[in-house]
Amino acid sequence: MSELVMEWWVAQTPRQVFEAIEDPFQLRRWFGAPPGGFRVGGDADADVGEPFRLDLLDDQGTPLALTGRVLAVEPDEVLWMQLAWDGGNFGPETTRASILLDPTNGGTRIEICQGPFLSPESHEAHRTYWEAAVGRLVRVISGETVPCFEEFWEESNGYAEPLGMAAYAVLAGMREAGAAPETLAQLEETLYTHLARVPEESAKVLGAVLRARLQGALPIKRSEDR
Repeated sequence: MSELVMEWWVAQTPRQVFEAIEDPFQLRRWFGAPPGGFRVGGDADADVGEPFRLDLLDDQGTPLALTGRVLAVEPDEVLWMQLAWDGGNFGPETTRASILLDPTNGGTRIEICQGPFLSPESHEAHRTYWEAAVGRLVRVISGETVPCFEEFWEESNGYAEPLGMAAYAVLAGMREAGAAPETLAQLEETLYTHLARVPEESAKVLGAVLRARLQGALPIKRSEDR
């Protein structure tokens, strides 16, 4: 058995870091989703002692879930959790994890401890997970715009599938590229209104074609080939 210990230093104070843990709107931008995956719903802001569950998609679009409970909290200092995964390559074990915030050199040292793990593969999968999660956390507390698939999921009445994911990627890319707010608002209204009207069967076909083209499996016809 082994335990994972990782640490980072950020310029923000422990209070600023902890706000991104206790605020549900910031929390869902960094916590839960595996590398390359998405959160599609859940209740990670459950009270201490209460179970929580996060519904996720991995980088292949396969559903999985992160479950657990918050065991104890010392605001601005440390949070202890019990965690387990339903699906994915994270192993079958239930582990304990802590997020420690230590004021250091004018900023905060973030320390993640988790374990015990039953295999090197599970240990490494969690290392990769926390690298991605804390990477998102650092962006959130730095004031960056971190796209949240879960918000798209809610605003579009749960419309995901490949077509919905592609639309989300377009919106997120335009937002990060600095598109004007009025342009984004118009595009969002159009997408959210019309995606929900696409028949399910048609949406799956369109999504499959889109995915195949993005992966290079289907050639895009040029005008002279038609």
